[in-house]
Amino acid sequence: MTDYGMLLHAYGRALDTPAHLTALTGTDPDALHAAQQHLWGAIIHQGTPWTATPPAALAVAALLGGVPDPAVRANLLNFLTAVAHAAQPSLDLTGFVEPPDADARLAAALEADDDETIYGELGDTVYTRAIAGCRSVVPALLTTARAALADADATVRAAAAATVAACATALPPGTASPAEALAARAADAADADERAALVLALGDLGLSPRAFLSDPHPGVRACAALAPALADDEAATEEILTALANPAAIDTWFTVKPPQFPQRMRIPLIAAAVARVPDPSRLLEAALALAPIASIHTARSDWGVLLKALPPEQRCVYLRALAANEDLWDPRNGSAGLVFREAGLAYDRTAYL
Repeated sequence: MTDYGMLLHAYGRALDTPAHLTALTGTDPDALHAAQQHLWGAIIHQGTPWTATPPAALAVAALLGGVPDPAVRANLLNFLTAVAHAAQPSLDLTGFVEPPDADARLAAALEADDDETIYGELGDTVYTRAIAGCRSVVPALLTTARAALADADATVRAAAAATVAACATALPPGTASPAEALAARAADAADADERAALVLALGDLGLSPRAFLSDPHPGVRACAALAPALADDEAATEEILTALANPAAIDTWFTVKPPQFPQRMRIPLIAAAVARVPDPSRLLEAALALAPIASIHTARSDWGVLLKALPPEQRCVYLRALAANEDLWDPRNGSAGLVFREAGLAYDRTAYL
């Protein structure tokens, strides 16, 4: 049995974690909401794992099938995806050596609530154990996620696809890939939301879902086009530019957005277009379509990205379109001003009218 009192989450000792885990299969809506908030706010805080993260993830994986609400099941799978992302092999732990008395010192510090020792002297030990722990539980999380691909609810199946891909990319090289199972699901999925998530998962695994560039649903085609394996494929690039020519429609594609994109779908599409299009003047149509509906709050993620990418002649045309959108001009908004400074431009609407 896990002693959560000797483990840490983002706000200290994880003494409150067992009660939240129990609440996940209960019927109290307030407790259920609080439990999910606990997972996202304390157990995997803004993507950072803690020593309580691996056992909590295992507990969530074990109880997932007993959660009656499909929306909650989907959210729990998204949590497991975040844990798998924390386990990715990009961080090399091989060079770290724990102090020989780390166990005893950490136990004593936890008992004494000695934050200076926990987060200072033993901070690297705590973080390294959290990452290593997450990596150790990924195979179990993958087993749960693969089973959830057969869930009765399409939203849960879509979330499971993202979890499967995240787990698969965190496993050591040479591990059997779940790509065949995901491809079969994608080919059979009638629900466009689910199909999009599956196609994105195939892309995350490094595969080329080129067949889905001819899917009847524009959102699924766009998700296929985003696959890194299709970065040099002109048909995929054209699909992205076609989608961006009508950015308002992008927000209507899905009832539930693919879990791989918590942000607006146009954001990764713009990023891909800027990265892939060799002639940046081809971005002008997308930029002009976006300008009337752009928000000052997304300066650094969508319209500002296009502003910095366009060459001078097209940029002048785009600036006039941006100036027509009065909502984009507020000197109190540092992000918008920074975008203009980075582009070597004055953040002054009157200069472009």
